[in-house]
Amino acid sequence: MNGTRDRLLAEVQSAHRFARHAYTDLDGARLDRAMEEAQRLAASGLFDADLMPDIVADQYGEFTFSHESPAGYIDIGVRGVGELSYHVRNDKDPAATRYDDHKWGDGRIPQELAEAIAALRRHLEAPEDASSGQGRLAALS
Repeated sequence: MNGTRDRLLAEVQSAHRFARHAYTDLDGARLDRAMEEAQRLAASGLFDADLMPDIVADQYGEFTFSHESPAGYIDIGVRGVGELSYHVRNDKDPAATRYDDHKWGDGRIPQELAEAIAALRRHLEAPEDASSGQGRLAALS
């Protein structure tokens, strides 16, 4: 396991413990299923050190992965019902913004979500001109 994935998995465990303690009226089995979905998302490879989300579990048992940067934000939720809900807002390239509720029974990350995160990541790596791939070169000149 790598450090990013280990950290994310630890945050999922922490959010699960918090929700189980703080929201005693939650359906425990559904919360456990939501945690399993959150663990799959944490281990998916979508995130890295530059795109490290905060992970929380709310009073409804939904685990949310959120990351905000000058380039935009990511908000992904799972709640133990086989659905992945996401919104990736790209402030540098609004046409790359994506959102959807995706049936997630197979556990595969939707291609549209992966592409939207990749587009956002390019703006984090080279914020000056990520669309042309010249941001780092321009900064070095």
